[in-house]
Amino acid sequence: MLRAQWLGDGHVQVPADTIPAGLWDDLAAEATKLEHDAIPRERTVPGLQTLRDGSITSPQRCHVHPGGEALKTLVRHPALMEVACEATGSTRMVAIRWGYKWYRPGDHMQVHRDEGKCTITYSAGLVGDLGTMGWLPNLRWLPSREIADRFSGEEFPHDDGTFPVLHRVMTGFDGVRVPHWRPPYEQDLGVMVTCCFASRA
Repeated sequence: MLRAQWLGDGHVQVPADTIPAGLWDDLAAEATKLEHDAIPRERTVPGLQTLRDGSITSPQRCHVHPGGEALKTLVRHPALMEVACEATGSTRMVAIRWGYKWYRPGDHMQVHRDEGKCTITYSAGLVGDLGTMGWLPNLRWLPSREIADRFSGEEFPHDDGTFPVLHRVMTGFDGVRVPHWRPPYEQDLGVMVTCCFASRA
């Protein structure tokens, strides 16, 4: 079932009851503790640029931090590996990056594709309402150059394609193929947890 959903929609959920509530509380506490050390991530070069690995970079603004022990515990949780393997058809996955993202009013990510080695990317809302992520699975197999040209003059596409960034529920998505974006954040504060797995078989 997860495999069919992945091939159709490009995203799947980790069952909500598999991640202990106490771990989510630990993550929220860790994010609060680390916020003063968060690093600004701001890319202001206009337009979309395609890279050699097929990824697409674009203007964005938020704050980031690689996290601590609580986040590492989440990344090691077997449910993430199980869902990733079942959805993507891989037999072995390895976590290659993870972190927290802080969004404040106006923070955003324009249309992009994730780095080529990320077979599946997970995210979840940790603090606040993270709203929805722009999502265009119908363009999944379009070459990156065509994506960049198509959206070169459009910061945030006017399209119905979205899926919610759920509160304390991990969603895995095919960010390396499906063009996606985050519109300007409108709440006081939103904290997201994210991690990326790469296939090793």
